[in-house]
Amino acid sequence: MKKFLALLLMIPLLLGMTVPPAHAKPLIDASAAVMVDASTGQVIYEQNAQKKLPIASISKLLTAVVIEDEVHSKQITGDTKVKIDSGVADISNDPQYLAIGLQEGNAYTVRELLNASLVKSADGAALALSAAAGDSLDEFNMKLQQKARDIGLKNYTIVNPVGLTNGDLKSLASKQYADNAENAMTATDVAILARYLVNHYPQLLQITAQKQATFMISKGKTKTEKNLNEMLPGGKYTVPGVTIDGLKTGTSDKAGACFVSTGNYRGHRIITVVLHANGQNKDNRFGQTQRLYQMLKQSDLLQTITLPKNIRQQPLADGQTRQATLSPKQITVWNAGGHIHKYTLAVKMKKQYLNKQGQLVAPLRRNQTLGDLDLSSSQVKTLDGGPLTYRLTSTDNVARGNFWQRLWH
Repeated sequence: MKKFLALLLMIPLLLGMTVPPAHAKPLIDASAAVMVDASTGQVIYEQNAQKKLPIASISKLLTAVVIEDEVHSKQITGDTKVKIDSGVADISNDPQYLAIGLQEGNAYTVRELLNASLVKSADGAALALSAAAGDSLDEFNMKLQQKARDIGLKNYTIVNPVGLTNGDLKSLASKQYADNAENAMTATDVAILARYLVNHYPQLLQITAQKQATFMISKGKTKTEKNLNEMLPGGKYTVPGVTIDGLKTGTSDKAGACFVSTGNYRGHRIITVVLHANGQNKDNRFGQTQRLYQMLKQSDLLQTITLPKNIRQQPLADGQTRQATLSPKQITVWNAGGHIHKYTLAVKMKKQYLNKQGQLVAPLRRNQTLGDLDLSSSQVKTLDGGPLTYRLTSTDNVARGNFWQRLWH
């Protein structure tokens, strides 16, 4: 629990706005799109973001998150081996699928299967991962659904860990669903999922950033596959000034061509979602994602706010000084939604660092996270509907004071 210390600051800001607000005429040639800041969850651009649509292999991001949960809870490790059964092998060797050729009876590590799922988007590898902790496909699907609820997804359907229709799973099809049932989410929910992944399991970006990867299929046989992401550095759709290191493509008859990207721009990690890019060219998903980043670059959307002294200087008990200096000095807000005329700042210090009087208590360590700063405005939108949140940290080491310092302070 956190103790709430509210500081209300109503400050008029005169900002330039060159990118249309979220309710303007659609700019992205796709059924739905959204662009967000991964750190704060702020929505920078959205288009039909609440429309539920099939997501195809984007589903494998949720599978990867659940697998990382199992690794984190020590149910499995990256070296846990998964034996391939006939049903998985059938899909993994069918050229009509995203096939990598996993061999029946062979065992592959979780690390290898994650690599194949996220770089090649291998359907068989994602199906194999569902059995890593000993679950049946239906049991793993229940884990996927529970995780979707836990991380705040609102409008989704989860049928399997791959993104294929239920009928396309052949002998592995679930009796719980119709053959044409498939995974679906809103662009907002996909962005929430991607944000959760990059913030909780950033190590997965080491996989998705690979331009190609080599897979051991069987003894003496390897296969090198190119990453399907055409926006990685050196790719056809790179954007100067933006470094893309993920995230996932998805393609099916109903989903069309989809793409979730993540990259760094001006020190901010950005997430974009494009669902069902229009046209026959599947690369249009990259072209439309490129357009989102170009909008970001061509418009001065970052507003810098200098924090007032009464936020940065907090009373400190039992220290060598009477006050603790907090960081940052400034925060940034994307102003794509129009001029931000008023906002409210609220400091929430962590209860464990406060005394009964609501003061911070020494000692403090430099860069120690002491609480959060929330920014709320009717003109700022976030994925979860809450405020923008920024970490507040101590700028200095502050030792516990001696008897006279504690008595005086």
